[in-house]
Amino acid sequence: MRFRWPTHRLDPGPAGPAPNRGRGDLSVNDRDEDIIVITHVDRTDTAWVEESLRTRVPSRQVRTYRGETLPSPGPGVAGIICLGGPMSAHDEQPYPFLAEEKAYLRQSVHRGIPVLGICLGSQLLAEALGGRATPGWGLEWGHIQIKLTEDGRRDPVLAGFDGEHFSFHSDTWTPPPGATLLATSDRYPQAFRFGCALGVQFHPEISPTGLQQLIDHEGTKLTAAGVDVQRMLADCLDHEAVARAHFDRLMVRWLTQ
Repeated sequence: MRFRWPTHRLDPGPAGPAPNRGRGDLSVNDRDEDIIVITHVDRTDTAWVEESLRTRVPSRQVRTYRGETLPSPGPGVAGIICLGGPMSAHDEQPYPFLAEEKAYLRQSVHRGIPVLGICLGSQLLAEALGGRATPGWGLEWGHIQIKLTEDGRRDPVLAGFDGEHFSFHSDTWTPPPGATLLATSDRYPQAFRFGCALGVQFHPEISPTGLQQLIDHEGTKLTAAGVDVQRMLADCLDHEAVARAHFDRLMVRWLTQ
């Protein structure tokens, strides 16, 4: 018998979503179930995600931007990780797969399937659950200070994650009704929880190799936007060991909370 987070209505009212009561250990997986990793461009940095999952739980990548089909959110899906991308969460006309993803994330949370949304993934998750993704008030890039709220310090995944983490975005989100704000930076909200769903605006999964790929592809635009790409890459290299350990800890907690 599958053990999942308790489901709850997506219109939680003033009481908010049902409290988390645990969902078992996804890393102890003797069933034919995968973690679904949703990506949005070919250059998505999945190295640390794949390494963290490889020895713990089966996973497979779904490239919705290539027309690949998301599996039914039910038996066979142990959890979902929705990663970043260069588009905005509301760009559904040029990227119609985004509407499909929002519906999929909403259905998955409704059915108690754990979801982790990172950067664009967190914005899609916020919109799927009744929040709003909007243009922000400036690009936030490089290693920034993440400050946990009181709820964040008690969160089973993010507790202890105060400190510097890599960020690269200009859009932001308003948390869904009934969600709990877990973290902020000086400029933007950075993490929220809605039952079994965790949205993280910053990039705990970025590796120096992945950042170099971003610079190779978008370096001219980044420089024109005022980004010191060499400093950003140097900081990423300086933080690599700590960031890798932080991300692995985040994944272990997400899989076993």
